[in-house]
Amino acid sequence: MTDEKRRIHIRGIGVAAQVPDLITLSMTLTARNAEYAAAYKIAAQQIEMLRESTAEAGFQADDLKTTCFNVRAVYEDEEYREGNAKRYRQNFIGFECRHDLKLTFDFDNAKLNRALDTIAACLSQPKISIAFTVKDADALNDKLLANAARDARRKAEILCAAGGVKLGRLLDINYTPDGAEAETIVCGACEPVDKNSFDIQPEELTASLGVDFLWEIE
Repeated sequence: MTDEKRRIHIRGIGVAAQVPDLITLSMTLTARNAEYAAAYKIAAQQIEMLRESTAEAGFQADDLKTTCFNVRAVYEDEEYREGNAKRYRQNFIGFECRHDLKLTFDFDNAKLNRALDTIAACLSQPKISIAFTVKDADALNDKLLANAARDARRKAEILCAAGGVKLGRLLDINYTPDGAEAETIVCGACEPVDKNSFDIQPEELTASLGVDFLWEIE
């Protein structure tokens, strides 16, 4: 068995950058009314208007995807006095329907501008945010892993040379994906004014991850 003292443990850090080539427009519609049925009807009208707007922008009907839909009761805090004490109670206001949707398409400034310009004019007035990412996240993650391996070996060879020893055989590799290698670049909420206002060039998407390596020292 190899002496535990004759080993070197190195964490390699893989870093890679890639220009985003995919756009996701995330939209939120909110409808409120004192009556459940009325709130639901308004929500249905909102989604129909939004579908018409996206169709006008050149998208297919099934391009607009629902990511979340929920209905909740809404209450408002009311302050009142009970003797000399200040108290609060919740008053029922009504129902709120929230509908989260998204459009995902290849990066194209003209298409993005057309979508924003058309959706901004939609009477359902959705809140919009823009996110940029890459289509082939696996390819980016492969680069990260390869770069982590090269980084670890370079560090190990430098340390061994400085210590007057020789790097031996690789004993172990420990990599636990955390699901965060390929992040997106999010541009937050926006309110389009006119199509000429959006000539967006997102910065490169940069990601990193760590991999642990264990070598023998000769």
